[in-house]
Amino acid sequence: MKTRFVKTSFVLLAILALFSFNSCASTGLMEEDLSNYQPHSDQSLLTVMNQQDVVELTIVTQLDSLLQKRKRVDYQPADFSFLDENGVMHNFQAKVKPRGKFRRMTCDFPPLKLKFAKTELEAAGLSEMNELKLVTHCLDDKDVSKGLVLREYLVYKLYNELTPNSFRVQLAKITYLDKNNPDYRLTRFGFLIEDEEELTWRTNGEVSKTMGTKAANLNPSHEKIASVFQYMVSNTDWNVEMLRNLELLQKKDGGLIPVPYDFDFSAIVAAPYARPNTDVGQKRIGDRVFMGNAASAKELHATLSYFRSKKAALIGIVNDFNLLDEVSKQQIVEYLEGFYSEIETQESAQLAIFGKDF
Repeated sequence: MKTRFVKTSFVLLAILALFSFNSCASTGLMEEDLSNYQPHSDQSLLTVMNQQDVVELTIVTQLDSLLQKRKRVDYQPADFSFLDENGVMHNFQAKVKPRGKFRRMTCDFPPLKLKFAKTELEAAGLSEMNELKLVTHCLDDKDVSKGLVLREYLVYKLYNELTPNSFRVQLAKITYLDKNNPDYRLTRFGFLIEDEEELTWRTNGEVSKTMGTKAANLNPSHEKIASVFQYMVSNTDWNVEMLRNLELLQKKDGGLIPVPYDFDFSAIVAAPYARPNTDVGQKRIGDRVFMGNAASAKELHATLSYFRSKKAALIGIVNDFNLLDEVSKQQIVEYLEGFYSEIETQESAQLAIFGKDF
């Protein structure tokens, strides 16, 4: 996607629009602050929100329609607003609909797809990438749902550490308001995931939607990183040929790159509705099963060395995630330590991953 630059005449409109978004407009902005709000045609809405650990969002829509008509494929109107890192309120007209397959029908509150008007984004000085996925709290139980959201968000962050060929995420504290019921107010944690359009723009690639992709068509190095990561977090809810819970990214340097998503069946998240994948021999959630193309630890030598080099960084991400309680962090660290014990040597990796000696 090639980004269209905003003309000079449009810059003034964008600045005026941003002033109108400021809920504290009466206090005004200093002239030097304006540089923070100049239009940047390569800056997406997600990038603006990505400047803080937790962004505060408000979504106003007809919630009864959203929750009751989960099979709908059409969008419904919504008001979307958020506070940026400078305390400036941004308001957008958006459209929203339920998304996904399994969670859409399983969750008390389904995951959502958000779509914004490109013209409005451009008026705010942003790129035209106008779609975002929202992972919601899923379950009505506030404490359980918060833990699940934080754990899955953490899995995405772990994968971000390993490769830029991964979906960016933004943790959010979301207030849902019902347009038909002014007394309804629900605040829960969730997180935004960049859309595939933004992924391809950021990585200078294209997404392939062709099912039945064979091992020979995959980029070997990136396939190994993805499959070892899935093994590390014990996620078996994916399939390359069926394009299940992953995108295939095509870049100029050859070979399709698997980009995984949806980690609620992983051991780190262990959602209450998760079930083991008996088709690949998994007996319970938490059992590590290798589903990659490698046939021995020798073939994974470089990849496992790379993972060993990332051990401190990955465990540091977990320990530094202060929103998650200490017990949960300790459990996750211990689970990751178990993986690193398995791959400590090529011999131990061979036995743990492939179940046999050389």
